[in-house]
Amino acid sequence: MKKVWHKAKPDLFRSVAAEIDVGYHDLRVVIENDVVYIRGSFPVKDDSGQILDRFLIEIQFPDDFPNSTPILRETGGRIPWFSDRHVNRDTGEACPIVPEEWLLRSDRASIAAFLAGPVQNFFLGQILFEHGEPWPFGERKHGNDGLFQSYGEWVGAKEPAKIRVYLEYLSRESLKGHWECPCGSQQKLRNCHLEELVELRKKIPSWIAKRALQRLGFSHK
Repeated sequence: MKKVWHKAKPDLFRSVAAEIDVGYHDLRVVIENDVVYIRGSFPVKDDSGQILDRFLIEIQFPDDFPNSTPILRETGGRIPWFSDRHVNRDTGEACPIVPEEWLLRSDRASIAAFLAGPVQNFFLGQILFEHGEPWPFGERKHGNDGLFQSYGEWVGAKEPAKIRVYLEYLSRESLKGHWECPCGSQQKLRNCHLEELVELRKKIPSWIAKRALQRLGFSHK
């Protein structure tokens, strides 16, 4: 049987616990049924470090952390489960960042980075929303439209069909010059955007492209 991540990677688990101990005194690490959680009161701070507000939260670590994004929930009942508040209506899971955007980061194993970045920005946006203000860092569309928007920025395309082909190519183990270029030119890849795709593969590993396809509801061929 495969070990759960905190047993398979004890140094990583100790690092997570240490980051919480040092930076977030009102949060605690809890293990229940071999699932790791962070629970407690999260402080939302301004640029000077002053606490603007607090939210009760739970962060659930996926079984394959850090190769999947931690799951954030607000547990105080303050934020309704509505899509316009970036909360899943069925599960209560918050959407602080497009998961694959987080997985592309070199610091994805740092829970302190996750709290200081996506989590902080998510709750700052909630505070401003409650006061009738716009989201401070821009706002993606909901559902697959937002995912296409994010993935389209990766590959430099806007049309969902083109984005899907780019992701398909990036998910493959290698590129073939005789494939049709995903840009829509109807030229062979070798005569069009091969070099650009080679560079993209250096930034977007095949496993992340596969996950993006799965999240959009496409099976990897």
